[in-house]
Amino acid sequence: MNHRILFGSYPIPRFAGIASHNFVVWIDEKGRPLYEINGGAANADGSFNYCAIRGPLTAVVTDYSKRDLVYCPEFYVRPTSRATLLIEGSYPSIAARWRAAVDVAARIRLSNLRYSFLIQNSNSVATAIAEGMGLSPPSAAIGRVRAPGSHRQLVLNPT
Repeated sequence: MNHRILFGSYPIPRFAGIASHNFVVWIDEKGRPLYEINGGAANADGSFNYCAIRGPLTAVVTDYSKRDLVYCPEFYVRPTSRATLLIEGSYPSIAARWRAAVDVAARIRLSNLRYSFLIQNSNSVATAIAEGMGLSPPSAAIGRVRAPGSHRQLVLNPT
């Protein structure tokens, strides 16, 4: 089996699992997560705001070899998360795509965009990350309904 990049969705319990949090994850040939990118709001100290209502929009790159759930969320390993394949390939080809994803995440962090539950949120970040790798996010919902913000285009400053 090759390395893969997946587009994931975590049903948010606070909203009866109807609303979801989208993310992108890189898994190795054995199905283990290596890296994950999550969007959302940042707290004032830079930590990830799991219960965001407002704040600066951020994109966090989680390295699964360095576990720090305060600053680097992990949604792929949650039992209720679902994921669909975006691309499968050799380590070098997936690593090249992931470098592009990390670059987009950095641009999002520096964008001065504000988090908005319905407009600019984790789902629009996941879509921007997928598109930044030259991949198409799923056109249909992974969860029960299409996630709010997943169809919104983030307007980022050019680098």
